[in-house]
Amino acid sequence: MSSSYRGGARTVKRAGVMLSAPMRVLGAALLAAGLVVPPVRGEEAPSWDDLAVSLLGQYLQVDTANPPGNELKAALFYKAVLEREGIPVVVDEFAPGRANLLATLEGSGARRPLILANHMDVVPADASRWSVPPFAGVVKDGLIYGRGAEDMKTEGILQLLALVRLKREGVSLDRDVLFLATADEEADFAGALRALSPAGWRERLEDAEFLITEGGENLIEATGKPLYFGVETAEKGPFWLKLRTAGIPGHGSRPIADSAPNRLLRALERVRLHKTQMKLLPTVERFFRDQAPIASGPRAAWYRDVRAALADPVAARTLYDDREVSALLRNTVSITVLKAGYKTNVIPGTAEAELDVRLLPGEDPQAFLAELRTVIDDPSVEIVPPAVFRTPNQSPVDTELFRVIQQVLSRHFPGVPVTTKMLTGATECVLYRPLGITCYGFTPLLTTAEETSTAHGDDERVSEATVRRSTGIFYEVVREIAGRR
Repeated sequence: MSSSYRGGARTVKRAGVMLSAPMRVLGAALLAAGLVVPPVRGEEAPSWDDLAVSLLGQYLQVDTANPPGNELKAALFYKAVLEREGIPVVVDEFAPGRANLLATLEGSGARRPLILANHMDVVPADASRWSVPPFAGVVKDGLIYGRGAEDMKTEGILQLLALVRLKREGVSLDRDVLFLATADEEADFAGALRALSPAGWRERLEDAEFLITEGGENLIEATGKPLYFGVETAEKGPFWLKLRTAGIPGHGSRPIADSAPNRLLRALERVRLHKTQMKLLPTVERFFRDQAPIASGPRAAWYRDVRAALADPVAARTLYDDREVSALLRNTVSITVLKAGYKTNVIPGTAEAELDVRLLPGEDPQAFLAELRTVIDDPSVEIVPPAVFRTPNQSPVDTELFRVIQQVLSRHFPGVPVTTKMLTGATECVLYRPLGITCYGFTPLLTTAEETSTAHGDDERVSEATVRRSTGIFYEVVREIAGRR
């Protein structure tokens, strides 16, 4: 399927593939099963917030646990809604059951496109640990339960309805709005890499000026008032390492001081005790400064001037020991996997560990490797870097999109600060920013700390009330950044 596309000053072709016959059959089966209930037109049409809750409940029923992913089912869910609304959409099944989707509302081309990006896969869920079935989309006590409720199917529905509402209300657009749903974000970014390849939609995507995806954080206090709205403008880079060592094997009844497990344990203890240097990025400095008015005790002063706090031994030690604060200020290392031995009375000849290392934007991975080798101080312990390392990056804050987000949120939540946030995890933004696209993790969804912790955890859930309120807020941001001036 191809047609002309106006993107800024140049004209490119749409890339994509038609649905195969089996895919069309599956789409029909989903509709026949009543899984998809697209928005309807007319006087009796439900409100946008009702649609958000209804569609989210249905979307959470689509099991896209990765592995294996099966994102094609989610792509067909989206496709059914979009086609019913007359919005051009392409599904790219790039591997059996793995698919991306791209839908487009064309603007005048006066400004570069906006991408609304979401991933369709979710992490697996152990149903035995949940109080409700993880893929049932249950609504209970004002909460919507389901794997993906936090990460990130709810935001996918907000993006979907923003596109539908722009179309329904006939909003004149100065820029194209692209709705991009990808596969495999929770594993290897295979979907985004495909979308950005010549075989995918690279020519259309690389012309974008802005991209909105997951990553923002908006915590509320006990009264329900938001503490702040955090827009993710930067993220750390996963630099996962393996430690390997070998030694003399033997019988467990005769200890070997220099065995492989003992060598590895000594190395890991040195890593555990090592304190990485604290560094302050502008994004993080602004975040803490914006938190100072709501901080208590000495932290209020520390947050107002984090640079001075880091020069104070007492303050620096306290901030270092705070896991949430510390992760924003330094490269972190977590010992996560240990492998050695196969029988209690056998001293193994090899031992291995895995480290989850997260580097700050601007850090040199080779310099960090050299630092770690010095810390371990044992040439018999091999440090194996990852085959692929994606350099952590950040986006500017002084942009039209950031100002629009601030303006819209200030209308709905007067006096609540809108601040920058650095994500300690990773998103697909790391792939888009090098193309010159300003990428923000933004959502108006409000969550408690407990609800946020359920992402990738048990009983993942989101408040029905915040889904309802966020639907219109997110739409306003999209309309104001994309609408004709």
